[in-house]
Amino acid sequence: MSKFRFAFILGAAIIVLMGCVGGSTPEENLYNVLEETVAKESQYVEVQKPLQESEEKEKEIYTKIMDLGMKEFDQIVKLSDEALDNISKRKEYIEKERESMSEAKEEFAKAKEYMDELKDTNLQKEAKKLNDTMKERYQLHEKLTSSYLEALSLDEELYNMFKKKDLTMEELEKQITSINKQYEKIEKFNEDYNAKTDSFNKQKQEFYSKAELDVQESE
Repeated sequence: MSKFRFAFILGAAIIVLMGCVGGSTPEENLYNVLEETVAKESQYVEVQKPLQESEEKEKEIYTKIMDLGMKEFDQIVKLSDEALDNISKRKEYIEKERESMSEAKEEFAKAKEYMDELKDTNLQKEAKKLNDTMKERYQLHEKLTSSYLEALSLDEELYNMFKKKDLTMEELEKQITSINKQYEKIEKFNEDYNAKTDSFNKQKQEFYSKAELDVQESE
């Protein structure tokens, strides 16, 4: 019996562009808001490595538990407690990520003012695409994090079940099936979020190009 595990890896941080702009025109002001949004959002990247490491650790614990027989119940309880501590840490990482994304969302909201000030019709269209894509992207991220937290709750239930001496195979299989379905939902949200991130990166580049802003991609 195996447990489906999906690494919670979000799309790469939006490409940071470097340029010397004075912030006097709507285009330049919009540039500054977008790059400040990037800076705030990039904070969540810091939690990705420890989050992945925690996931790998939990996977190892799960495998050990599944390899043990009920005669080694005390060891199963000990491992289950380790897994529950691990889940608590992962919840903290996700909340930190959610906070940084919320800050970025607040920053991006400032862009609307400068988008409305754009005079060029083509730039207005590009800006609208940027705005629509980012809104959809933030909606997907919230669905992604909410689904992940739901999965962690199911994981908690599983490890508390392992601590029951009268746990039946039927109960175990039912819980694992629920967990697998939840992580499959996460995988789909993750794919959609990554695709929307790629779209935004490309649209942002197109806007900078059409606005004739002197910017360069960072390595």
